[in-house]
Amino acid sequence: MRKVMASPLRHRTGVQQSFYVFLFISLACSYNIDLEHPLVFQGPSSSFFGYSVLEHFHDNTRWIIVGAPKANSSYSSSVRSPGAVYKCRVHSNPERRCTEMDLGRGNKPRESCGKTCQGDRNDEWMGVSLARQDRASGKILACAHRWKNIYYDSEHILPHGYCSIIPPTLQGRTIPLIPCYEGPTEKQAFLI
Repeated sequence: MRKVMASPLRHRTGVQQSFYVFLFISLACSYNIDLEHPLVFQGPSSSFFGYSVLEHFHDNTRWIIVGAPKANSSYSSSVRSPGAVYKCRVHSNPERRCTEMDLGRGNKPRESCGKTCQGDRNDEWMGVSLARQDRASGKILACAHRWKNIYYDSEHILPHGYCSIIPPTLQGRTIPLIPCYEGPTEKQAFLI
C-alpha cells in the first residue's frame, strides 16, 4: 500500500518542480533590460528622479516619462518640494537630456479647488505614480499622493491626493483630478 501512495506523490512533486522551473525561466526572459546598450537619463540630485518611470509613444516619437517626487519644480518655485514630471526623448537625444513638464498648476503653494477645498502643494510628491492609457495616443496620469485639502485648517487636514491628466502630445493644458474629493452638491427639488 505504501508503494501505491508514494508513486502519485512523487509524480506530483516532479510536476511541481517542472512547473517552478518553467515559471522562473519565463519570468527571467520576460523582463528585458539591455545591459550592453543602456539608456541612462539623470535628473536633479535628491529629487528621487526615477521613482516612477513610464514609456510613452506618440506621433512616431518614443518618450520615457520620469517622476521625481521630491524635486523642486521650476514652474512652481514658491512651492516647497512639490515634485516634478520629466519627459526624456529616447531617440535623437544624444545628450540624454530630460525636460520638466509644465503641468499648468502655477506658482501658488495653496490653491482653491472647490467650495470646501483649499489645496496645499508643499511636499505633495508629484510624479510618485505614473500611469498611461493602454491604447495608441493614450493620455498619461501623474499623481501626487501627499497633496492635501487644508480647508478645515485647524481641525482636519484631508490627504486627498491630486492627479494631472496629461495629453498624449505632452504639451498643452492638463486636466486636474482630485480623486478623493467631492464638493458639496445642492439638492434639487423636482415638481411632479
